[in-house]
Parts: sequence; C-alpha cells; structure tokens
Amino acid sequence: MPDLDLILQSLEALAEREGDPAPVIYARLFAAHPELEALFVMDTDGGVRGSMLQQSFDCLIDVAEGGALAPVILGAERVNHGTYGVPENMFDAFFTTIRDCVKAAMGTEWTAEFDGAWSRLLARTEALADA
Repeated sequence: MPDLDLILQSLEALAEREGDPAPVIYARLFAAHPELEALFVMDTDGGVRGSMLQQSFDCLIDVAEGGALAPVILGAERVNHGTYGVPENMFDAFFTTIRDCVKAAMGTEWTAEFDGAWSRLLARTEALADA
C-alpha cells in the first residue's frame, strides 16, 4: 500500500478512536516538553492548539502527497514560532508526537507498514527544515 494511503488510514483511525485528538496529542507533547505548555497559557479554549494541530495534519498530508504547500507553511511557521522562543526542532518533536499518538490509538493494528510510512514521512518533514 502506498505511504499516502497508510498515513491517511492511520489518521482516520486516530480520529475514530479519539474523536478530537488534540487533548491526547498535547498531553503527550507537554509531558515530553513541559516548557512548551507555558506558551499556551492564553489559549484557554484550546482554539489555538486545535488550529495548529489541523495545520500540522494538513502539512503532513501535503508532504505525504508530495505537495508544495507544506514546505512554504513550515518555513514560515518555523520563523514565526522562533519569535516565541520555540526551537525549530520542536516541529519535528510535534510531528513525532502525532505519530506516537496515532500508533497508540491503533494499538495492535499498527504494523511495520504503518511504521515505515510514518518514518519516511517524518524524515521528509525533518528534511524540509534543512532545505
């Protein structure tokens, strides 16, 4: 199965099992990087987190499709987030957190095929930082 299909299937599984995956994803992110939680102190309703997560999903899918939108968005957002003191490598950490939540949600349905597709996707998103 092509990587794009595997990525889409796994994201659909996340949505089916978690509904709104934002709370699970951000809880895992903040557990691994507690310094980031303070950056969301003004986001009392979760709207900023939800918007950022949706944009992240859009970028991941765009990269999986071989699109041209994600490199532009990620480049701009890395600069934008730098003004808040967010290191560039936190984008990679966030994408890895998304993958880890997808994997946890899928449980025994997570296979080596999914793992390979996500590993390749994360390598491509990380390479965009070097471009």
